[in-house]
Amino acid sequence: MKKFSFTIGVIFSCVALYLTLINVPLDQLWNDLISVKFQWVILSIIINCISFILRAFRWQLIVKEIQYINFWEAYHPTSIAFMMNSILPGRIGELARPVILSQNKKIPLSGGFATIVTERIFDVIILILLYAVVFLHVDIDPNFQMEIGKYTLSKTLLSSLATQIFFLFSILLMLIVCINIYYVRLGLKKILFLIPQLFKFTGKRTTNFILHKCIVPITNIIDHVADGFSFLKRVSRIIYCFFLSVVIWLLVAVSYYVMSFGYQNLHISFFEMCAVLVMICFFISLPSVPGYWGIWEAGGVFAMTIFGIGEKEAIGFTIVNHAFQIFPIIIAGIISAFLTGTSIFSSINYKAIEKEEKE
Repeated sequence: MKKFSFTIGVIFSCVALYLTLINVPLDQLWNDLISVKFQWVILSIIINCISFILRAFRWQLIVKEIQYINFWEAYHPTSIAFMMNSILPGRIGELARPVILSQNKKIPLSGGFATIVTERIFDVIILILLYAVVFLHVDIDPNFQMEIGKYTLSKTLLSSLATQIFFLFSILLMLIVCINIYYVRLGLKKILFLIPQLFKFTGKRTTNFILHKCIVPITNIIDHVADGFSFLKRVSRIIYCFFLSVVIWLLVAVSYYVMSFGYQNLHISFFEMCAVLVMICFFISLPSVPGYWGIWEAGGVFAMTIFGIGEKEAIGFTIVNHAFQIFPIIIAGIISAFLTGTSIFSSINYKAIEKEEKE
């Protein structure tokens, strides 16, 4: 059965990777690669890899609040998850890390997923801060637009995406604060335990079913989620993780900036490249094909055109930068999956998720 599951996983991975690669403009990518100075490309990849290692280390710190894991136990699931995000639609890779943790370290899925949410909170904070800084200093023509598929990229759309992200972030933060307050959590659980009493008229068998099959699992999930967010109760750890997050995103921006040195006719400042990074990150939150091909390039070209860079140079840079940002992640994820014996198929096993949550 394990061999069959592994075989299915390999086939599934190959198909997903193929569907990703067919979206890559390989002809244009090859033409742009010819003119690039590869010493800067290699340096950019190294810097990006360092930022990825710091991501794994940051997640290790967050998970250690629930249960101790070493660096490699954090790195391999992170690598596999990012690889899955690059070749599958819907950011489904976010589920991989909690599932792998549950399988290897017996950490409840709801608690593991809470650590992913915690990690994303730090990322969103940095992006919102970068967005605020960028738009205080960058003047975008409100009439400037760019068509990409069914989307019209513009200042209005960018502002709308930023507002939505900030709104969702605020709601999420309030929920996290509430669930981490002991008496709020206790009150919520008491209310939940009153629900079976509303069905007394249906008989004891029904009320027991509701209590043990619905209410108890839900309260367990609430406790597991609270455990996953326990990291946020330590001010010193929050500060440390915030510092790591700043370093991670600065390194990503530096990797973009260093990549630009490989283009003779591309002149852009580091601050402007930070703006390009922010705009790409916001635009790829829109639904797109696996690997964000198309929408990533559109966001990059939109941003770089604002700074007076020609469309041809902007397209060449964004395609090559995208490729070298994402391909090393895919390769690293495949290596991690091979070393740990993990397949994509097992990492998104929804039956395992359902079983774990019931327990």
